[in-house]
Amino acid sequence: MRKSLLFSVALGLIATTGTVAREGLPAERETPLLLNNVVQDIVKGRVSSADGSIAGATIAVVGTTVSAATDADGNFSIRAKVGDVLRVTYIGYVTQEVKIESATVLVILLPDDGAIEEVVVTALGIERSKKNLTYSVQQVSGDDLRAANQGNILNALQGQVAGAQISSSGGSPGLPTEIILRGSTTLTGDNQPLMIVDGIRVNNSSSNGTVNRIADINPEDIEDISILKGAAAAALYGIDAASGAVIITTKKGKAGVMQIGGTYRAFVETMGRLPRQQQIYTTGTGGTYDESSGSSWGRKFRYDEPIYNNIERFFQTALTHDAGVNINGGSENLQYYMSGGYRKAGSMVPNTHQDKINFLMKGTAKLSDKISVTASANYVQNNIQEGLGGATAGGWINSILTYPLRYDILQYERPNGEPWYAYKEPEDDGRNARISPMWGVMRNPRNNNVDRFILNGSIDYKPLDWLTLNYRLGQDYTASKYRTITTPGTPGGVNIFDGRVTESNANSKYITSTFNATMQRRFYDDFEISLILGANSDYYVTDGLAYLAENLLVPDIFSPNVVDPDNKILTDNLAYRQRYAIYGDLSVSYKNMLTLGITGRNDWTSTLSPQHRQFYSPSYSGSFTFSELINPDTWYGKLRMSYAKVGKDAPIFRTNTNLRQVVTVGGGFVVDATGGNPDLRPERTSEFEVGTELGFFNRRLNVDLTYYKRESIDMIMTPRVPLPSGYVIMTFNAGSLWNKGYEASINVIPFRNEEFTWSTTVNAWKNTSKMLEFAGDIQTFKYTNAQLNAGSAATTLDEHVLGIVGRDYQRTEEGYLIVDSDGYPLIDQVETTIGNREPEFNIGWLNRLSYKGFDLSFMWDFRFGGDILNASRQGMMSVGTGYDVGQWRDKEFVFNGVVAQEDGSYVRNEQPVVLNYSFFANNYYQVGTNFVEKINWARVRYITLGYTVPKTLSSRLGVKRLGLELSAQNPFVITNYSGGDPEVNSAGPNAGGSGASTMGVDNGAIPLPRSFSFGLNIGL
Repeated sequence: MRKSLLFSVALGLIATTGTVAREGLPAERETPLLLNNVVQDIVKGRVSSADGSIAGATIAVVGTTVSAATDADGNFSIRAKVGDVLRVTYIGYVTQEVKIESATVLVILLPDDGAIEEVVVTALGIERSKKNLTYSVQQVSGDDLRAANQGNILNALQGQVAGAQISSSGGSPGLPTEIILRGSTTLTGDNQPLMIVDGIRVNNSSSNGTVNRIADINPEDIEDISILKGAAAAALYGIDAASGAVIITTKKGKAGVMQIGGTYRAFVETMGRLPRQQQIYTTGTGGTYDESSGSSWGRKFRYDEPIYNNIERFFQTALTHDAGVNINGGSENLQYYMSGGYRKAGSMVPNTHQDKINFLMKGTAKLSDKISVTASANYVQNNIQEGLGGATAGGWINSILTYPLRYDILQYERPNGEPWYAYKEPEDDGRNARISPMWGVMRNPRNNNVDRFILNGSIDYKPLDWLTLNYRLGQDYTASKYRTITTPGTPGGVNIFDGRVTESNANSKYITSTFNATMQRRFYDDFEISLILGANSDYYVTDGLAYLAENLLVPDIFSPNVVDPDNKILTDNLAYRQRYAIYGDLSVSYKNMLTLGITGRNDWTSTLSPQHRQFYSPSYSGSFTFSELINPDTWYGKLRMSYAKVGKDAPIFRTNTNLRQVVTVGGGFVVDATGGNPDLRPERTSEFEVGTELGFFNRRLNVDLTYYKRESIDMIMTPRVPLPSGYVIMTFNAGSLWNKGYEASINVIPFRNEEFTWSTTVNAWKNTSKMLEFAGDIQTFKYTNAQLNAGSAATTLDEHVLGIVGRDYQRTEEGYLIVDSDGYPLIDQVETTIGNREPEFNIGWLNRLSYKGFDLSFMWDFRFGGDILNASRQGMMSVGTGYDVGQWRDKEFVFNGVVAQEDGSYVRNEQPVVLNYSFFANNYYQVGTNFVEKINWARVRYITLGYTVPKTLSSRLGVKRLGLELSAQNPFVITNYSGGDPEVNSAGPNAGGSGASTMGVDNGAIPLPRSFSFGLNIGL
């Protein structure tokens, strides 16, 4: 840890001892630069564009260290004299140099937007002209990201990326969010894309059901995000590219006077949609009141008996405070950016909160005309306490949903600190008693504390005009501590009742080293060739120490040193992986109209046996900008096509069979129940993509359409095997699947002038998948953490990958329900596919409106189709607290079906039945199709209204810039789902087979909250 701190300081010193300059990007519009009042070496002027004044543009006196920046109205003043040359730069506009020849007003018009080249950050941090891209890349700006006002940047991306399926595990600050691009490529591995920050790989893992680590990144520090969805776009990452990549670029300093900014937001969080419970029947069985029963199948409540809506009483209103400060500036040869942030987040879940601190230092220095360096250090401290135990909270929420309605959930503790018993047998000491679920939330919390350092340094050397050499070294170090306690007196087994404490301390480290040699030459004015040759080393190591200690000897002292020595287990682990790679990228462009690209990467990985460690990833792509042939100044049109093969290596230690320590008299080791496989091969994914980009009306209407089909083979799976093998499960290359789909991104600017602008973007996508092959005689693969009474999340041969299997009622070939002679439907005991968790269609609709000082943005999110396995409703059904029980219990009903006759014919059922306890418990509860719901939703992800105070007023307050903001997050959702919020993923990305595993499974999910916020943005 001390070495990491010293390294962080060293990088900070490097970032403040040099100089560098960055050319601005080209502009879309004519941009006049007004200069006047050259008096006594002070130049005053204004920078503006066709849309109005430009704030934050940098003006530097060429050949000196003198620089300035424009204010909110585009005005500036700088020390200069007649004859000096001013260089004006601003992101998105052509850099302009203006010589001061006199004191008269000078107006300069920039070229028309036919000369525009938008730059996109792609794999390995390489910046490319979007016009010449040969594959699909979608960018999200930092402003659009921050408008969502989400603490986790993945939540802020929802609806903003076509083809990205993003789902949160619940509405609490400690819960993870998962992102999957273009469907699952594996069943038991990780389906999430590679995460890259400023050119280095970063940790995005989630363990113990806690938040995934990409949430540590401060949204205020992000400049933009590029989403590499396809195999060709991510091919330079080779064996890491099967699930795509998310490329995050953080802010950097701008030449000019030092600028200081500050932000503050306060959030009020309330509960959103909640599951509904019946409010009619009390505790008991068979319609009779029984205090000892934990079910609600008793008689009806009497008028004078209290009825507690415990699900509403459980959740609370919470406050969150988010503050930050940033400083940036520098000269033409040195720029710096520093920021700090603090987030104190409450939660609607009691006894849950988050304290998060961020610091970022980043500097760029130009040491000479040929050498520049960049260094950054990012420190994060993220401490989360969870009353419900992360993404594994299903048991707690289900306990609340099934708690008898005659008991108040808030009554959970006696004055002496012992649990308040809802029911306890006289001879029971409490270990088998029934208590309020609130006891576990308040007295048995979980704490997750993380310290993280992300260090990054790079050097660029340009020995020739056409050659650039770059070396980058980065490290992402995470130290985490996860601790849970069980207070003595908590009902359970002997050791649980006497108290328990568990703690795991883990350290992980990614070290990324990359060298690139980039050669760019233009030939005969029409041809441009770019060749990149590079090498990469990726090292990952994690080590940890964990203990489980039971039977506390001293109550309320949760230490492994104060427990019964016979009930203490200590384990440690060490895992590491080393990868090496060499690669090349060749791109040839003709007249900026026809572009061909070829890449190749060869990886060597330590997680596979020597005969399978090498993996080659090629890609082939091309684009044709056909609008260059027909009046290119008025419109834009491009076709692109690509094909690539990428992969995914095995998890660590899957080629070996491990030994497991036995905690018995005499100790020793036994062979683990999971068998290794030294013959494992890398998973392989190939993808074909074709698309078009169209722009009309001077790029005020832009359309991006894509079709893709990807096939994944040799998937690494861990199915159960026959016991005579000596193992319970083994690891195999055991399957193949495909995904295909369509993506559309449409951006329109219906109206734009100097006062009012309206921009709207629609992202739409559809993905379809199919399981093609299993090894051996496997027909259905169930996911371990999603095998529930209502059914199981599973993948079945020749079916959709995100399937649901379970029991249905018996039906005729025509689909009619078969009922018995008593009038009740008959259950088919053979499990079949009963649902598909994959949405049929998704739409995200983003709107941005600005009028004078006001800015309004809002995001609609639509989902059509796809099933949810509502295990929460089944749990309520089992004990009689479900809402539909209150609607239908004890009512007479005739099932719309047929009755089988002895001769094999059927007659229409006309036998009425009573829907009593026996029916719900022994019939309805047993059939999975009763709890599979095809859903639709229309929701507003956020609404944000901002106002920039006029400079005449803000200057009186002593600030250069003052912005006010009102925002609402998840204000409402319209859906046909019977449960809480339909965005569910019960186990989150830490589950095996993330995405394929529990996305679309509601097993006690914590519903998403509704929050409202007020914010300030200040510039000094």
